[in-house]
Formats: sequence, C-alpha cells, structure tokens
Amino acid sequence: VVSGLVHPDHILKNIGAHDGDALILTKPIGTGIISTAVKRGIVEDSLRDYVTQLMATLNKTAADVMSNFEVHACTDVTGFGLLGHLREMVLNTEMGVELDFENIPIIPQARDYAVAGIIPGGTKNNLDWVGKDIIWKDTRSDIDKILLADAQTSGGLLIAVDQNSAQEMLAQLKSYQLEAAIIGRFTLDIPSKISV
Repeated sequence: VVSGLVHPDHILKNIGAHDGDALILTKPIGTGIISTAVKRGIVEDSLRDYVTQLMATLNKTAADVMSNFEVHACTDVTGFGLLGHLREMVLNTEMGVELDFENIPIIPQARDYAVAGIIPGGTKNNLDWVGKDIIWKDTRSDIDKILLADAQTSGGLLIAVDQNSAQEMLAQLKSYQLEAAIIGRFTLDIPSKISV
C-alpha cells in the first residue's frame, strides 16, 4: 500500500473525459506475457533486461509532464490490463472511447509469446471480464484481444487530454524517452463502450 497526502485541487480521477479528448498511453503493454515467458526461462537476457527496466520506470516523469496540461481524467494500467482500466474510465458514463489499435505501443515479442500460448491466467480473466463492454472490429484477432487485456506490472498512465494539447504533451513525454503514444479518442457516440 502507498499512502500519502494530496491537495484536493490536484486530485485526478479516472472519470471525467470530455468528448473529443485524446487518449495517451505512456508505456508499451505486454509485460504480463513477457514476465510469464521469463518465469519459463525462454526469454533472451536483452528482452528480460528491457522489460525489467520498463517496469522499474516510475510514472513520476509522465505525471510531471501531465501537470503542464489540463488533464480531464487519468489512471494507470496494471493488473486489469489496458482494456480493464480503460473500461473504468467510461463505465456508467455518457462517454465511450475509440481505440486506434495500430497506434497502441506493444512490446513486439509479446505477440510472439502469445501466439505460442504463453498467456497469464489473469490476462484471460481480464478479457472475459471486459468482453461485454467492447465493440470489436472484425479485423481484430484473438491475439490482438489478448494483448489489450494483458495484466501489466507497473504499466503506464492512460491520460485524457484536450485534443488540441495532445501532440504537445506527447512531444514532451517523448523528450524524456518515454514510449508514449496517442492511442484513441473519447466520444459520446458509444456511451460506456470501447471500440477497438
């Protein structure tokens, strides 16, 4: 447990995104699948070291950058995976979100391991849990779905920010070597749903 104090004016909630807000993810996903492969002893040292460094990278830098902008909602990506935590941002609200799958940063080797069936049980549970709230495009494969539900350890932040500020925020995040990306947009067209 981490506890501390925060000024009430500086609290960011995971709900409150505005129609048209851009959605930024600050770290690539796939650490759950890679960690499972590490436990099985089948990961090269360079990949293990990269994923370890990724998980050890604090979200402090991203939070500092975020403080320069008017952020409408924010959450981190951990055990419920990208879809599970994104679902919390729209569930029981008038807002939905459309994801651009091709823009989502995914550790490339995670796909290879998922294809080989190296998938954490928690990831499969996540996918079952969020299923009814996702609008899947016909082009999404079962592996695509698994990757988006992968249970992360020390994942990045999901940030809802005005679309007019998104590119500037992204540039600042990348200036600190963060592997951030704009991965979608919030919309009133699909309340409480995620379109992928």
